[in-house]
Amino acid sequence: MTAPFVHDAPAQRVVYGAGSADRIADEVARLGLGRVLVVATPGSGARLGTRVHEQLADRSAGLHAHAVMHVPRSVAREGLAAAHAAKADGLVAVGGGSSIGLAKAIALETGLPIIALPTTYAGSEATPIYGLTEDERKITGRDWKVLPRTVVYDPDLTLGLPAAVSAASGMNGIAHCVEALWVAERTPISVAYAAEGLRRFAAALPRVVADGQDRDARGACLVASWLAGAALTAGTALHHKLAHVLGGLGLPHAETHAIILPHVSRFNLDAAPEARARMAEAIGVADPAEALARMLRAFPIPQRLRDIGFDGRRIDFVADEIAHMNVALPRKAGADETRRLLREAF
Repeated sequence: MTAPFVHDAPAQRVVYGAGSADRIADEVARLGLGRVLVVATPGSGARLGTRVHEQLADRSAGLHAHAVMHVPRSVAREGLAAAHAAKADGLVAVGGGSSIGLAKAIALETGLPIIALPTTYAGSEATPIYGLTEDERKITGRDWKVLPRTVVYDPDLTLGLPAAVSAASGMNGIAHCVEALWVAERTPISVAYAAEGLRRFAAALPRVVADGQDRDARGACLVASWLAGAALTAGTALHHKLAHVLGGLGLPHAETHAIILPHVSRFNLDAAPEARARMAEAIGVADPAEALARMLRAFPIPQRLRDIGFDGRRIDFVADEIAHMNVALPRKAGADETRRLLREAF
């Protein structure tokens, strides 16, 4: 029997295809925007941001290439000031979750529409979830005004993404799919998105890591990341709450998701037979948690929390933070359970 559910499906335009980044000016014009602020990270993100800024010509109000991981409140305030100073009427977020996260923080305060041009598999562009960090805590929230109005996926922009970054980002996307299969708020649509996203990631991500020039696999991972983000809109549970607490301590976002995913899956799937069955079918294995562990081991990324700078003395702090969140589905995760899980991942 299908359980009662409520499914929100806000409008979002998705443009996919090789070379679609060249349509960015048309997409800005389609929304009637005339002064958009281009948001990017420093370094390579700034180079792509400059390219987009130049493509937009008179429709660009400038480039703000100061996005960083986890969106510290100070960085969000600087971004908000830049948008006000530029008299921006919209935002173009270029890059991964850091750029999109900063654009969301600005939109949260201003209501400015976002056009996202993702270059990783984070999936943030497909969710109304935002996050801000301050004083070793990451605060997340949900607001439909931060959901990008348009997303432009161009596989060509991901061809230079290093294998390690691709692997960690893809595992982050897989985590969205996995979590969406067991959250209490799941719906038939979100479950379908999650299962299809997981199927695409499982088939394409190893190919991407093996050959970064595989355009078909790159494209499949971008589509999977869109499905993963859309699925995550239903809600989050232990995995993401744990990743957010760890992120507040400064751990790298994608790598943290990748490392804890097999451990959280092993813990939760014993109490989530429907999720286990869907994962097993999507990946094509009998033991999906072990399959995720094998995937992690095969990728050139950190394998343990200690490898990314987590201080084992903070395990009790993280466990207590999770305990206060009262995570009970699909399985109760109190301080003791979380402590054991973190020790395994450490």
